[in-house]
Amino acid sequence: MKLLKKIAVSVHSRVENMADQFENKEALSTTYIQEYERLAAKSKVKLTQVEKNVQRLEGHAAKVAAEKERWAERARWVRKDDENKALACVERMIKCKAEHDKILKNIEETKKLQQKMRSDVEHILCNLDELKRKHQNLTGRQACAEAAQAIHQSCGNLNNDIDDFFSRWETDVVTSELHYQVPSEATDALADEFDTVEHKESLRKTLDELIATNTPDEEVNND
Repeated sequence: MKLLKKIAVSVHSRVENMADQFENKEALSTTYIQEYERLAAKSKVKLTQVEKNVQRLEGHAAKVAAEKERWAERARWVRKDDENKALACVERMIKCKAEHDKILKNIEETKKLQQKMRSDVEHILCNLDELKRKHQNLTGRQACAEAAQAIHQSCGNLNNDIDDFFSRWETDVVTSELHYQVPSEATDALADEFDTVEHKESLRKTLDELIATNTPDEEVNND
């Protein structure tokens, strides 16, 4: 029971120690993943805002372009009747064109930002997937490796304990044998003496039987 208790305490201690180290690494890896997830989520939200901004600018550009065409048409209508109004319409048309050009430039810049952010988001998501894959892979590998290490070390200690146990047991057995060996040797000597006499007697009987069996043949041969 003491041996089993010692083994259990040793294994439990090793497992607890490795569990602490394993949990720290796993927790740190989980933290990295969570940070990447927050970064990915934040980047996707920003990208969505930029995409909506592009849509808003394009809608506004379309309205300004339509307004520019409307003032151009008005200028053509009133030119013959009222030149001043026609010039005012042209002035409005020019302002709309300038505003439209400005919006188009803003759209172009915003689309470049959108493309850059989309690429960044894709890169972040790829890194996140890679982090999760490594986390899962290393978590499983580390668990198996440390379990194997614990079993190997525990088995090494167990084998030493078992060897010591059987060595002590054999020592006790040999001690007992030596303790009871003297009386048994005296008894064996007496038994051997009787065995020797009985063995010789058995040999004599066998010899007599051989002589008795061969005597008639010898007599025939002599005749």
